[in-house]
Amino acid sequence: MSKKKINRAQQQKLLSAQHKKAFMQKLRKYCAMMGDDSLFNLLPEDIRNVIYGNRGTSFKIRVAEGAKITKRFVKILYAHINEQLKSTTMVFLPDSNQEVSLFDYFLVVWPLEAMLLSESERAYFSGCERFDELRDAAIDNYEEYLQGAVNIIHRACYAFCDLSKHYLYTFTYNVKENLSDRNSDCRKHQMVTIGVLPLDVRHVKINGERRTVCQVGEIKHKDNTSSLLPAEAPLQRLGIPGAAPDEKVPVYIQQHAVDRIMTRAYCPFPGTVESLVYKAFSHHRKIIPAGKDRYLIECFYSDVKIGYFLAVYTDGILVIRTFLLITHSNTPEGRKLERLTGLQKSDKTYLAIDDLRSLANSDIIDDPAVEKIFIEAGCESIIELCRRVRLGYEYGWLWDKTTQSRELSKLILEYIRLGADDEEYFVNDDD
Repeated sequence: MSKKKINRAQQQKLLSAQHKKAFMQKLRKYCAMMGDDSLFNLLPEDIRNVIYGNRGTSFKIRVAEGAKITKRFVKILYAHINEQLKSTTMVFLPDSNQEVSLFDYFLVVWPLEAMLLSESERAYFSGCERFDELRDAAIDNYEEYLQGAVNIIHRACYAFCDLSKHYLYTFTYNVKENLSDRNSDCRKHQMVTIGVLPLDVRHVKINGERRTVCQVGEIKHKDNTSSLLPAEAPLQRLGIPGAAPDEKVPVYIQQHAVDRIMTRAYCPFPGTVESLVYKAFSHHRKIIPAGKDRYLIECFYSDVKIGYFLAVYTDGILVIRTFLLITHSNTPEGRKLERLTGLQKSDKTYLAIDDLRSLANSDIIDDPAVEKIFIEAGCESIIELCRRVRLGYEYGWLWDKTTQSRELSKLILEYIRLGADDEEYFVNDDD
C-alpha cells in the first residue's frame, strides 16, 4: 500500500474519531439537561455506541426528473435550510425551558429517544427509569421535529422562487433508513426532492403596449404534495357591472411590480412578493378605485400596512402593475403627507422617501416632530417598519445595509418651513 493511501486512511480515522467525540459531547450536554452529568454516565459504552451508530444525518437534496434547476440553486437552498435547522429550536422536555436546535435533535436526541423506546436496549443498563420523561415525550418530539423541518423547507422553497422564470418550487420530504450500501449503516437519512410548478403566462395589452404577466398564487404543502392556490379578485368588489356575488377573476403580475416591491419595501426574497399579493386578496384587503379599470389594493406585511398594489382590469384578469409604498404620491396617505409637509413627487424622489431601506437608515424614527407628521398623515406603519428593519440588521436576518445613515428629519422640517406650493402632476403607471 502506498504512503499516500496510508495517510488518507489515517486522516479518515482521525476525522471519524473527532466526529464521534463531538457527538458524545453533545450527548452528554443533553443528558445533563434532564438532570445532571450522571445521566450520561449511566449509559454503558456499548449503549452509547448504539446511539452513535443510529445518529441522524444531514438532509440530501435531489432534483425531480425533468426539472431544470441549477447546481448553484441547490447549493444555496441546502445552505439556507441547514442554517435554519441549526437556528430553529424546539422544547427539549415538556414543561421545561430547555431547548434543542432541530439540527441537534435529529442528530443526537432522537437516536437517544429511539434507544429509550426499545425495551431490549433499555434492559442493558440500570437506572434507565431516570430517562422516562424523555422516553414518554419521544413520539411527540419526533412529530414536532418533522413538522418543523417541513415548515423550514416549505418557506425556503417559497422564498427562493424565481418569478422571472414563471415558476414556483415544490418539494417532497422523506426520512428513510439504510439508504447506504453499507449494511452497518442504520442511520435515518433525510431526502428532499425539489421540483417546479409552472405558473400560467399571458400577454396582455395595457396602454397600447404588449405586456407579459404571470399568475399569482401561494404554494400549499399537504401530505407531501405541493399545489398552487391561485390568487383571485372578486368582480363585485372591483365594481364590474353585472358581476355575480361569488364571481372571481385570476390575478397576474408584471415583473416590474415584483422588482418594485423588492426594492421599495425591502423584500429580500421574490417569494415574499407572491405571498403578499396572494394574501392581499385572501385576507380581503381594501380595494380603492383609482380611475377606469384601475385599483389600489392594500398591501400588508404581517400586521403592518406597507402600501398598495396598483392594478388594472383587462382581458378578463386583474394585473398587478406596480407597488407603491404608503408614502408614495399616488396613495391616500402619500397625498396627505404632501399637504402636511409641502413635499412634492420630485422632492420625495430626491429624499428617497418612497424607499423603506432609505427611511430605515435615516433619523426619522429618532425625531418626535417628524414621527408625529408621519403618524398624522396615516403613515405610522412606516415608523414601525423602520424599527423592524433596524432589528433585522441587529439580529442578522437583514444583511444588505448598503444605504448610509442620513439626517432626513432636518431636510423634511426645512421643506415644511419653506412652505412649498402644491402642484398637480401626473403619476405614471410604471412608476
